[in-house]
Amino acid sequence: MLGDEHCPGRHGFVRDRSRVRALITEPGAGDAVDRGDVAIRGVAWSGAAPIARVEVCVAGGAWQEARLVGERKRHSWQWWELLTRLEVPGSTTLRARATDLAGRTQPEESEWNRLGYGNNAIQEVPVHVR
Repeated sequence: MLGDEHCPGRHGFVRDRSRVRALITEPGAGDAVDRGDVAIRGVAWSGAAPIARVEVCVAGGAWQEARLVGERKRHSWQWWELLTRLEVPGSTTLRARATDLAGRTQPEESEWNRLGYGNNAIQEVPVHVR
């Protein structure tokens, strides 16, 4: 039987309350995309409240607000998309972050915890613009 050291819920971390997080599902890591208009899509979720907004950073530029797709619901995936332009050929990075209606925003770096649960750091997706 596992002792208390293997039960994160007993030490301040609740496993059923997912931290706010957004993931990019399209384009995929390492994908080649054509210059011009591009759709960046993904999913976000939070165990505390529905998603309020998702922002996307393209090539280190300013954060751009994505459009939420569908109804906002607690404990449910929230699909999102951003239509933008990629003009400069070569390698670049896409990043996405979410904020929920409780005011929690996805952090640059994940908060450390003993068993590694709840990693919700901002995702970076490398793509190649051709």
